[in-house]
Amino acid sequence: MRPRILFIVQLPPPVHGVTMMNKYTVEHNWFKRNYETKTLPLHFGQRLEDIGKITPGKLFHMMAFICRLCYVMMSFRPSLVYFTIVPTGKIFFRDALFTWVIKLFRPRIVFHLHKKGVEEIVRHSRFKRWLYKKTFRGVQTICLSERLTHDIRSIYKPKPYILHNGIDVVKKTIIKPYNQVPRILFLSNLLKGKGVLVFLQSLAELHRQGYRFTARIVGEPVDYSIEEAKAFCNKEGMADVVQVIGPRFGEDKFKELRHSDIFVLPSYNECVPLSILEAMQFGLPVVSTTVGGIPDIIRHGQTGLLTRPGHVKELSATLRQLIADKALRIKLGNNAREAFLHHYTLDHFYDGLSAIFDEVLGHRKKNKEMPHLHDVASL
Repeated sequence: MRPRILFIVQLPPPVHGVTMMNKYTVEHNWFKRNYETKTLPLHFGQRLEDIGKITPGKLFHMMAFICRLCYVMMSFRPSLVYFTIVPTGKIFFRDALFTWVIKLFRPRIVFHLHKKGVEEIVRHSRFKRWLYKKTFRGVQTICLSERLTHDIRSIYKPKPYILHNGIDVVKKTIIKPYNQVPRILFLSNLLKGKGVLVFLQSLAELHRQGYRFTARIVGEPVDYSIEEAKAFCNKEGMADVVQVIGPRFGEDKFKELRHSDIFVLPSYNECVPLSILEAMQFGLPVVSTTVGGIPDIIRHGQTGLLTRPGHVKELSATLRQLIADKALRIKLGNNAREAFLHHYTLDHFYDGLSAIFDEVLGHRKKNKEMPHLHDVASL
């Protein structure tokens, strides 16, 4: 009899890194062939701006979900529950309740953490520290990078697994145009936390200094609108240099990556954003920040350049360096693509997650290192 796995995950909509990774996971044929699987999607907020908010509608859906969860646990009787728990904010209390319900049925549980901030929360509250320890007790935990394991160190004593995100390899040949005037790309949801304002301010500084470039801002507006971005560009006299074009998906998104020379994501708070992996796949040098797991993915001076979050002048100086040095852009971009192919494809992710499942289910002994996988280890 095949082991049974219950996936409790957030799925699109909305579209962002966590929901896309979950979609890749539950739709993968390998899991369906080797396990009996069932998915309970967490659809409490359908829009990006709803994330983290508690509404009457969400409370109703939560109670209905608990009833459904109990039914599935009794009828499906999973061997393992894979839960992409939200470890911060008000949503954690909801997920802690779900975890308590799951534990009543005594399956093996795997938490996959796609966010951080636990250490800051428990530092100031004994109750929350107790609740986190209680919730994480008796489960196996997956972190997205080694640096992110520090976030749960005070409430989770076992050594977590490390499993990097991965994305599918685009089959079409990548042809880099190497534009005579470098094109800079911001590809992410338009959130102030993603650094879109810092990016625009740094471009304005470069424009005033007379540097030649073009830039494109691609993404779904959330707390910063397309109109606001365009107004900023008009005010700074660079409307003909910077284009704000809204979201792009599929092949349209790939075209943006294929025809760019520099990728920028100056986020204030990240774990391991998929947009960085997409940029690496297309051979772009990545300019990002020293937050979350990004320094584990982007090696400063090798596959990209890292700045401190919120530092406009530092970001401007970094972009100025890449605008002026085509050879450096090409070198970093080529290194980034090689790193992507060796570490961050969807196949690497599937191999790692399946090995973790097998180990948790007792099909493979737990080792300090698992050399048959790349970047998956019990630390």
